[in-house]
Amino acid sequence: MLKAGFILLAVLLAAVLYIGAGIVTGKAFTRVSEEKQFKTKAVVVILVWLIYISVLSVKGIFAIATFPPRIPLLLVLPPFLFFAYLFTNRSFKKIIQNTPASWPVYFQSFRIIVELLLLGLATQNMLPKMATFEGYNYDIVIGITALLMGFFIRDTRFSQRLLLGWNIAGLCTLAIVAFILIGHSYFYTLFGQNESIVGKGFGLFPYTFLAGFFMPIAVFMHIFSIVQTRAAMKL
Repeated sequence: MLKAGFILLAVLLAAVLYIGAGIVTGKAFTRVSEEKQFKTKAVVVILVWLIYISVLSVKGIFAIATFPPRIPLLLVLPPFLFFAYLFTNRSFKKIIQNTPASWPVYFQSFRIIVELLLLGLATQNMLPKMATFEGYNYDIVIGITALLMGFFIRDTRFSQRLLLGWNIAGLCTLAIVAFILIGHSYFYTLFGQNESIVGKGFGLFPYTFLAGFFMPIAVFMHIFSIVQTRAAMKL
């Protein structure tokens, strides 16, 4: 059941990203060739990345808690480097400008489902309780408030500073969860544990979607929204 949840959520998010990109490119690019090219690149990047995560996970590459840490280096670092490229790309700036401000905010509501999946992993002793909303993971609050923020952001009287603060808070909650998971993966003895959560199955397919897809996408949407918000504040 948990495995199906991780896979279905990954497929759903990939579909939403592609559909959203398809809608925005129609507004961002005047030439049909540019629009088709961006759509093609979008679907290729998403599919290749999901296949990359899946293949390496099935092979057990991430099921070993040794140094150098494989999950941060092979799952987390590559998408962040790609994001750095995107946000400095001229074509992508057109995408940012033509995307409704509420979209990246609404998108963050997927974290409600992620938190339920994390709770499921904790009940199976694959994760520590402190990594869930029963512990020190407040990420579900960001997921719930994303629905409210996305609704009210359409009002012209909405405070851009409030949205900026919400995005920063969202990044902070992600950082807390990442600290807990990395600690229990590679420095588990400091937490009084005898075994890394990586060895308990956290480093296997499809649970690696958490570190390799769900978390990076959440960070991406926060940065996307922050860039939009700062641009709006300068107007």
